[in-house]
Amino acid sequence: MKFLRHLLTFGAMLVLIGSVVGAGLPLETSLTQATKFEIVRNGQTSGSVGLAKGAQLEVIALDGTYVQVRYRNLTGRVPAAHTELAALALAMNQAPAAPVAQPAAEAAPVAETAAAPASAAAATSVMARRLQGKLVRLQGNGLQAHEAARLNGVKFYALYYSASWCGPCRQFTPRLVDAYKNLRTEYPEFEVVFVSADNSAGDMKDYMKGDRMAWPALRYDVVRETPDILRYSGDGIPCLVLVDDKGKVLSDTNRGGNYVGPQVVLEDTRKLLQKYRQKNPRPNS
Repeated sequence: MKFLRHLLTFGAMLVLIGSVVGAGLPLETSLTQATKFEIVRNGQTSGSVGLAKGAQLEVIALDGTYVQVRYRNLTGRVPAAHTELAALALAMNQAPAAPVAQPAAEAAPVAETAAAPASAAAATSVMARRLQGKLVRLQGNGLQAHEAARLNGVKFYALYYSASWCGPCRQFTPRLVDAYKNLRTEYPEFEVVFVSADNSAGDMKDYMKGDRMAWPALRYDVVRETPDILRYSGDGIPCLVLVDDKGKVLSDTNRGGNYVGPQVVLEDTRKLLQKYRQKNPRPNS
């Protein structure tokens, strides 16, 4: 039954893509999960880039279980099952006459999580409340809960969107690890939070352990259920976003539709923290 269902879904996608593209109309879709976009040039795979959930793609054609797409000025492919096309095709099989549901990217924005009681809200920042009870950190060979109290006094958060399968991420992470040691010592008001786009909780743990990430991470099973953190991520990884304790963006890897890279944000972070320390000297310093 599962095999038959797969064939029906695949056939429905053929009909959907063939009818729209064949008519000369553009067909767009978005990713339903973080995905590796394989860049194709002259019929050969020349590299890849990590795309975040919700990234918009222009569909060219089906390629087996993949979809040939354009992303900005790049041409490549992504798994068809990771796009909204799969959901649309399934809907065509189950209820041909029913209207197609509105894509997630056009849905109404998720409401802000209800504020904590006044006594608790006064003791924690907006970002601390968003992350409370959702963080883990490396402890020995496993991940343990990161106590909420450890976020007390944190005024700057560097949200790091990354994955072990992403080559550029593996190049940048060691730089961030080295920078974090010095920044965290000099500025206890600063913290990094890892938001994983890995394929499993095990991959996330191995990535953190292998690259010696000393910072906390959003628990793998709640990543997709935390829209007030995911909303800061751009279309690609590695992505580093610096926000203050109220959630205001201070520096971003993506600026005006351009990807400037996480190193630029790291340099901005150093400068912003230096200015903060000048205005707020540490006691007995």
